Amino acid sequence: MILFLTMTMALQAAAPVAAPAAPPPPWTPRMKTDPATGLSSGSVSANSNEGNGRLVVRCDRKVDNVVSIQFIPKLGFTASTPRPVSIQIDGAPPLGANWDFPGTGAFVADDTIVTTLSTAIAHGKQIKVHAIDPLNSVVDATFPGPASEAPIRQVIEACGYVFGQVPVREVKKPEK
Repeated sequence: MILFLTMTMALQAAAPVAAPAAPPPPWTPRMKTDPATGLSSGSVSANSNEGNGRLVVRCDRKVDNVVSIQFIPKLGFTASTPRPVSIQIDGAPPLGANWDFPGTGAFVADDTIVTTLSTAIAHGKQIKVHAIDPLNSVVDATFPGPASEAPIRQVIEACGYVFGQVPVREVKKPEK
């Protein structure tokens, strides 16, 4: 019995410990399909070079299809009214707008802004985000660009958008 326990313990000690799974490379799409509707949604993101945040392009399919660009700082943001955020691609002039700050991060979902930013991000080599947080502090982060436009295109097209084109939304008629 003692020999059996000794051998078992020796085998356990010699067994290799599985290394934790490496995170996927930046800009790797994470897609999912709703089994009830068969509709795809997903996101693609990169962590900042400084380790202080994540930049996300996301497709949500609920009532309406919505693509958003999100900046999620490591320390988070408190909820606030819309605040200025700008993105600079490869040293070009910054593209700025007021983004929503619902808490934790910031996002923009305006179709025109998202189309402009997602197209620029998809072709960028270096992406700089500059945000003014709810406490009026500056938060800057630099991200690598994707190797190609394919991952951004995949996420956007999962929402029924055409990459590089502002979607045309149906105007809902008022109910009588």
